[in-house]
Amino acid sequence: MNMKIGQKENEKKVLFSDEITFTQFQQGRQGMVWREPGKELNPDCISVTVKYSPSKMFWGCFSWSGLGPIVSLNGSVTGQIHAKIINDFVVPTLHTHFPQGNGIFQEDNAAPHRSKVATATHKNTGIVTLDWPAQSPDINPIKNIWAEMKMMIRRHSPPPSSISVLMEYVTDT
Repeated sequence: MNMKIGQKENEKKVLFSDEITFTQFQQGRQGMVWREPGKELNPDCISVTVKYSPSKMFWGCFSWSGLGPIVSLNGSVTGQIHAKIINDFVVPTLHTHFPQGNGIFQEDNAAPHRSKVATATHKNTGIVTLDWPAQSPDINPIKNIWAEMKMMIRRHSPPPSSISVLMEYVTDT
């Protein structure tokens, strides 16, 4: 069963979810610095970047009731992996956050989320999903949480020295 986005009475019943990739080292341009002439090489004006940083993908969720689990993922997300996430994490989180059974699950239209196995898992578990417009990641509020977490990890001292330390930082944030 699907619910439509924009129905005000449902906004506090939604469990928002998404995947994100965190990198061990900063990549590309993350911000701008104003500097005076002659200060270009001042360490305060330089940010070390790495072209191909080791990375780790995570899945997470939250609702009006609070944060859900942050799950470390191995490899790319497939329909089978997403179905396992639904069974192992979405269903228990919906029960915890919405004990009356009135929770609505949100996920984007990524291929693994729309796969036959994931769709069957939604049906078998009785999950009500929120209709989500195609190509609209900017309206998912979990993106704000992920952005804040990335900034917190970048400001962490010491920076992550390995993928295992990065995983620790992400799950402890």
